[in-house]
Amino acid sequence: MRVFVTGVAGQLGHDVMNELQKRGIEGIGTDLKETYSGVQDGTAVPLRCLDGSGPCRG
Repeated sequence: MRVFVTGVAGQLGHDVMNELQKRGIEGIGTDLKETYSGVQDGTAVPLRCLDGSGPCRG
C-alpha cells in the first residue's frame, strides 16, 4: 500500500511519515516548502515535488 502525505515539511506530516515507515507502509510525502521546519529528530523523510517528478531541488 502507498499513502500520499501532504505537509511533510511540518511536524505532523513528518511524524505521520515516520509512523508509516515503522508500520512498513510506503509513504509518498510532499510539501510546498523544501526544508523541514519541525523538531530535529534525526530521521529523514523523503520529500517529492508536487508534480511527482522526483525529489525537490532548490
